Amino acid sequence: MTTIVAQDDHIIRALSVLLDPNCPQERIHAFEDYYSVDMPNFLEWRDELRRKYTKVFPSKVILTHSQMEFDASLEEADGVVVEDYYFGKKQLKNAQKLRICHNFRSDMRNIDEPACVASGVVVKPLFRRVNVAVGEHAFSLMMALGKKLVETNKLITIEELRSEGWPAELYNRKHTANSNWARITGVKNMRGSTLGLVGLGSVGREVARWANAFNMKVIYTQRNQLSADLEKVFNASFCSIETLFKESDFISIHIPLNNETRGMIGDELLKLTRPDTIIVNIARAGIIQREALLKMLEAGRLGGVGMDVHYKEPGDIDDPFRKYKNVILSPHIAIGSRKNGAQDMEDVIFNLNDAIG
Repeated sequence: MTTIVAQDDHIIRALSVLLDPNCPQERIHAFEDYYSVDMPNFLEWRDELRRKYTKVFPSKVILTHSQMEFDASLEEADGVVVEDYYFGKKQLKNAQKLRICHNFRSDMRNIDEPACVASGVVVKPLFRRVNVAVGEHAFSLMMALGKKLVETNKLITIEELRSEGWPAELYNRKHTANSNWARITGVKNMRGSTLGLVGLGSVGREVARWANAFNMKVIYTQRNQLSADLEKVFNASFCSIETLFKESDFISIHIPLNNETRGMIGDELLKLTRPDTIIVNIARAGIIQREALLKMLEAGRLGGVGMDVHYKEPGDIDDPFRKYKNVILSPHIAIGSRKNGAQDMEDVIFNLNDAIG
C-alpha cells in the first residue's frame, strides 16, 4: 500500500478521507458536512477520485503534528505533503522510498528544491484556487471600503443621505455637472494608492497581482525579505512594519496566527496610520489587538476596516464592530465555493498519483 506522510493541517487532512480506507467514520462525516455547502454529493466525488487515481488509492495517510513527528515518519513515505514544514537534505536522508514532495502552497521557501531534484524526488507547488479566492475577497473589501459602497448603499435621496450625515444638495446645473451631488467625501482611487501587505506569501501574492493590475504601489513586510527576483515578479518593495503602517493607504493582513504574531498589531502600530487608512484582515482576527482597533475606529482615526475573520465565530448580535458604518464584516466566506478546495485536493492527488505511478 502507498504511504503518504502529511502535515496535519485542517485542509490537508482531507487526504485521509479521500485516500485512506481506514479513515474514521466520524472524520468522513465531518468532511461530508463541511463540503456539503456546495457539494452535496461529496462521497460520490470521493469515490470517483478513488477510481481515477489507483496508484494512490488505497493509501496509508500518516498525519503529523510537528516537524519532529514528520521527520520521524518519513522512512516509509512514498509521498509527502507539507504546508510550512521544512523539507531538505535531512528529511531526504530519512525518506529513501520517497518519490514526490508536494507543497500545499505556491511559496516554496520551505522546500530545498535542488536537493530534492538531485535525489530524484519530484517537487510540486500548489497554486491553490482557495488562495486566489481569498485574495479576491481581500481586494474586494478594500475596494468596497475605498469607494464607500457600504456606507452609501441604497442612499439615493437627499433626505436619506442627510439623515446619515452626508450634506447632500444639488449643484447649480446651469454651470456645473451634478456628479456626487450626495457630496460624499473621502472616496479613494486604487490607482496611485499604496498597498501595504503584512506578509507576501501565497495569499499576499494574489492580492499583489490585483494591486499591480490597478497600478498601486505595493510595499510589504514579513520576517524574511524575498529575493530580488520575486520582488520584481510582484512589483513589491520590502520595508519595516513601522514604515508600512505610516505609508500605506490600504493595509492587508496575510500572516498565520501563532505565538509570535498574536496581538502583534496594537496601539503602537495603529497610531502610525493616516486618518483615512483602510485595514483589511482575512487572515486571523487575533493578529490585531481587538481593543486597539476599536479605539481607533471610535476616534475616527481609520478610513475603514474589513474583516472576514472575527474574534468570536459565530459572532454576537451586539458585536461592537457592527455599529461602525465604515466596517465590513463578512462571515468567513473568503475561500469561496467548496469546489475551489475540492479542485485543489484533486490537483494534489493527481500529482501524487503521477509521481508514484
